Amino acid sequence: MMAHGYESDVIAAISTPHGVGAVGIVRLSGDGVMDVFGRIFRANFTGTGHSVKSSYESHRMYYGQVCSGGEVVDEVMACCMLAPRSYTREDTVEIYAHGGMATLYGVLNAALSNGARLALPGEFTKRAFLNGRINLTQAEAVMDLISASSNAARRAGLRQLGGGLSNRIAAARDKLLLWLANIELSIDYPEHEDEAMNRSAILTEADNWLADMQALCKTADVGRILRDGIKTAILGRPNVGKSTLLNAVLGEDRAIVHEIPGTTRDVLTERVQLGDVVLQLMDTAGIRETNDPIESIGVTKTYQAAQDAELVIYVMDRSKPPMEEDLKILDRLEAGLDESANAKDGGHVIVVLNKCDLPPASGWDTWQVGSGNKCNNHTKYPIVHASAQNRDGLENLYETVNRSFLKGQLAGVSAQDDIITRERHKELLQAAISHVRRAVDELRAGTVEDLVAIGLREAYTALGEVLGLEVSDDIVDRIFSEFCVGK
Repeated sequence: MMAHGYESDVIAAISTPHGVGAVGIVRLSGDGVMDVFGRIFRANFTGTGHSVKSSYESHRMYYGQVCSGGEVVDEVMACCMLAPRSYTREDTVEIYAHGGMATLYGVLNAALSNGARLALPGEFTKRAFLNGRINLTQAEAVMDLISASSNAARRAGLRQLGGGLSNRIAAARDKLLLWLANIELSIDYPEHEDEAMNRSAILTEADNWLADMQALCKTADVGRILRDGIKTAILGRPNVGKSTLLNAVLGEDRAIVHEIPGTTRDVLTERVQLGDVVLQLMDTAGIRETNDPIESIGVTKTYQAAQDAELVIYVMDRSKPPMEEDLKILDRLEAGLDESANAKDGGHVIVVLNKCDLPPASGWDTWQVGSGNKCNNHTKYPIVHASAQNRDGLENLYETVNRSFLKGQLAGVSAQDDIITRERHKELLQAAISHVRRAVDELRAGTVEDLVAIGLREAYTALGEVLGLEVSDDIVDRIFSEFCVGK
């Protein structure tokens, strides 16, 4: 693991978020950290501190002061965690100070002035990886846990950090190694060929292997949703209540609402958590024919937002009769979603019949789903009745998003499920599947073992990259550069 440019000098960083809090943490790690700590820490307000490791018991809390340049910076608690029983598998110290930023920077600067350097983003976790405490998928799970915005995302990250995904991929990799060993036995020692697995046995196991890896690969869509949320565009004609709906979902007056049509000219983006799902909401300009050049640009951006979106919430005004223009817009949206790489099954559209606090106009009884009447072709979309003004029907909208868009996938996510949350994992898994599928075809075609082994070795390498066993320094650096400083 040391081949990745590993350094063991003492690093330090604030490990708690910036802001005011009761307690903040400054973390230090590396060879010589106890000497740095001994120079700045005065236990129980007596003496001049300790400079030898033996003076401090591992995993015991100490009360004292952090001092720098003869000045007391803060009263603190400190915990020393000696290697290898630490997060980084190095000697590590965490100092628990009062949570004001001036105080925390004072503690950090004391460490930096006495032999430590400022840690790079993710450097503590990178050292845990390089020291073999965790593999690369577990390291990535640390960031997923930090950024988890729902219980489902937290469960998925915790499962991955605990080694669930790693163990599954490692087992698949071991199976490839077993096939390769048996193929090599047949090639190098033909007199022992009867002791090696025959083609039929490998093909049977390979079919099961492919089914398992393909099932794992399919979790990538759910994993991406857990990490990044769903790109959601709120569309409709002017004055149907799009901005009011956005404000209702957010619980604040974020978008300007006015009875004059065309108030919204640009795309306004906000994030909101709905249960176990995060929506990246885009409020858009009302769609209509207009001679206003600025509003026309807004309409163009609206259609672009719909093209980029994975979910469209199309808002209609139930207090006014259904308009043919709405059906034309839905037709255009459907055509665009069908062509979109993000869309599945013609795209995801939910129709919201808004302003249900007002008397309904005529014509809706033959438009809405479940009326018992013959409906037009657009009723294949889920329809939600709501009043954005009064915040009525929002829970039904949230349930429809989960049910219609995710099709129950997220509801089944448990702490025992392995979920791919990174595009890197998905691409490498797909590559491994492709290599194994090619090897299977070659085995069935009677291709010589030497050629079959090539594909299996490539698959073995791809799975090794997922775990970080065979990965270049630049990829490792890029992964950890996404982390926050102090983790």
